[in-house]
Amino acid sequence: MANIAKVLKDEIARISRKEVKGVTLGIGKSNTALKKLVADLRKRVASLEKENKRLAAAARKAKPQAAEKPAEEQEKARFTAKGIRSLRNRLGLTQADFAKLVGATPHAVYLWEKKEGGLNLRDKTKTALLSVREMGAREAKAKLER
Repeated sequence: MANIAKVLKDEIARISRKEVKGVTLGIGKSNTALKKLVADLRKRVASLEKENKRLAAAARKAKPQAAEKPAEEQEKARFTAKGIRSLRNRLGLTQADFAKLVGATPHAVYLWEKKEGGLNLRDKTKTALLSVREMGAREAKAKLER
């Protein structure tokens, strides 16, 4: 009788191993595929980080030369409603076109022209207005067409 029990126990163990192997076979394949995907993504992240570092260094080198002079010029620049209105009229632009040229909304241009006293503008807007100040009417219209 002990012999039959041992044979049954061995057969049950063999069938159990076979069933477990069949069930876990799919998991092993997907696990391998995921490991390959993670390795590929790590390589891509490393190359992107390297590229980002290179671009940041290039931007740091270029930035101090270009940023120092306009910042000083921006602080000194004063904008008033009358000045904005006369600049827009000198260029022969509507409020909507002027807004497009400066990178603002037409309503913002309207508010700038109606406000009393000096205008408190963002640095980005000041930079845009300073560049528009140096333009002529033809140049402004050509830039708008682009």
